[in-house]
Amino acid sequence: MPTTFEERERAFEAQFAHEQEFRFMVSARRDKLFARWAADRMALSDDEAHALAVAVLAIPDRPDHEEAVLRRIEDQLAAQGKSASRAELSGVLRGCMQQALQQLTQKPPEYSEIL
Repeated sequence: MPTTFEERERAFEAQFAHEQEFRFMVSARRDKLFARWAADRMALSDDEAHALAVAVLAIPDRPDHEEAVLRRIEDQLAAQGKSASRAELSGVLRGCMQQALQQLTQKPPEYSEIL
């Protein structure tokens, strides 16, 4: 028979797993929104925009993930002859984070809708 402590432990572990999954979903949505913003700025075709979003989503989730995303978009913009300061890119990324949080808290998506 489970004890109260074991029940609390399972509830804590379930909550932790849920929070980690939500953090991942928000981060993925943010990165996708940011890639779409960059694609619009570069006037990429739908296929090119999709390829950019896939490339950004493929960046490993490490402590330097945000920096890697910024660098990828910065490099892509430079390759297309577009310019954006790091401060502008950071601001857009923050805005994408707010938008992702808003979207996911208003209507939690199916996993397949995130990517």
